[in-house]
Amino acid sequence: MMCIVGFSRLFALSYVCAKTDSIFLLAVCSLLMGFVRQTLLMVNLFTLIKYAFHIEATYNVTPGNEPNTEEGWDKLDKEKTSSMPIIYFFFMILGQMGTWLTAWLAYSYEWQYVYYFMMGAMSLAIVIIFFTMPFHRYPQSKFPINFSKFGNVVVFSMMCCSFIFIMVYGKVLDWYSHPYIRIATVVCVVFTLSFLYLEHSRRSPYFLLDAFKLKSIQGGVLLFLGLMILNSSQMFVNIFVGVGMKIDNWQNATLGNWVLAGYFAGLVMALFSGAKGIHLKWLFSLGFVLIGMSSLFMYFEVQNDGLLERMKYPIVIRATGMMLLYSLTAVYANQRMPYKYLSTWVCIMLTVRMIVAPGIGSALSSNVFQERQQYYVTRFAQDYDMTTPEISTTYQQTMAGMKMQGKSVTEAENMAAMSLKGKVQVQATLTAIKEMAGWTFYGCLVCAGMVLAVPWTKRKLKVVGGG
Repeated sequence: MMCIVGFSRLFALSYVCAKTDSIFLLAVCSLLMGFVRQTLLMVNLFTLIKYAFHIEATYNVTPGNEPNTEEGWDKLDKEKTSSMPIIYFFFMILGQMGTWLTAWLAYSYEWQYVYYFMMGAMSLAIVIIFFTMPFHRYPQSKFPINFSKFGNVVVFSMMCCSFIFIMVYGKVLDWYSHPYIRIATVVCVVFTLSFLYLEHSRRSPYFLLDAFKLKSIQGGVLLFLGLMILNSSQMFVNIFVGVGMKIDNWQNATLGNWVLAGYFAGLVMALFSGAKGIHLKWLFSLGFVLIGMSSLFMYFEVQNDGLLERMKYPIVIRATGMMLLYSLTAVYANQRMPYKYLSTWVCIMLTVRMIVAPGIGSALSSNVFQERQQYYVTRFAQDYDMTTPEISTTYQQTMAGMKMQGKSVTEAENMAAMSLKGKVQVQATLTAIKEMAGWTFYGCLVCAGMVLAVPWTKRKLKVVGGG
């Protein structure tokens, strides 16, 4: 019933988005769709585990059902090593295919067709669920999420939204010189303190703060931070093919489909290593090394005359490393984790993996890139002097070409100047990409070394039978 209700709401919201001309209404509907999709994600995850692996996941998340021996915990952890990479692979494929399909619909038709497609997909999903999935009555008389706990969710969401606003628009709005950034900072601090107070003062908190005492969760947070910050290097390929090769969004989206090959390679490596009992630290280190090798490839590949067909290699290499870290970090964080912390860990994982780390990574990469790009624009512009024979010849040839096309002298001069400016911009952009790719490579090597140096121990069971 939850699936049918959720998909029906997505159908209705998609219809509104396809028909409205209001930006505000579009934003509100998108917000509600995100809330519904995230809720359905957990439902679909449990359903996938049940039908694909014949495991009743609800049993493995209910406090009190933990194994009471080390052998039982080790068996459960081994099952997670084989099941989690497959689950992550499934959702990552769906995410990439959704991105590609959205780009195709927007490129070939109009953006409204994206929502029309969603309406068709939701209708098909409702029909399939209605005829194939048995109805299970909710085991409790009351829904476990009350208004009080929903209020905590709203406070937490406001904290995350304000943080992301600062990270995304800080550079655009010149940081704290703009009142919006100052207001967002105040909102973030107020809602953060409010959330901590609410969770600390309640008899039955939704978010267990003492979960951060577990070393597995600490390690999982650090790994996701390192992964998502360094994985922002994917921007190098997008910028390079856009500036250096002048390809459109559709070609860029098609090129991005090569991540599927990398995801599959990472999945095979994760499953093979799990079957052989290889320690996770070696795979974590390998994941960072692969992301670093992708950046190293871009360092040597970035040039004015790059080949589009060669860009699939850094994409595949980076996606392989990302798959290893993405899936196995969750495996490590769940090792011997008491079931009472699982919901808290899911919240921590999604927040760090999808909000905090990408926000920091994208802000850091974009700000540093813009700063280095501007530096090289200033530096290279000094070399474009009309006293230089090569520059003067290029300028005069461009002017002559514009005059032959019927342009006036003033128009020809402006267009010739713009042509030189464009060449400076391209050269500065490519140089900035090369420099940042090099620094990303070194950062990946540092992370790979730290992963091997840090001891990765499992939680000791203090009391047998107490979990």
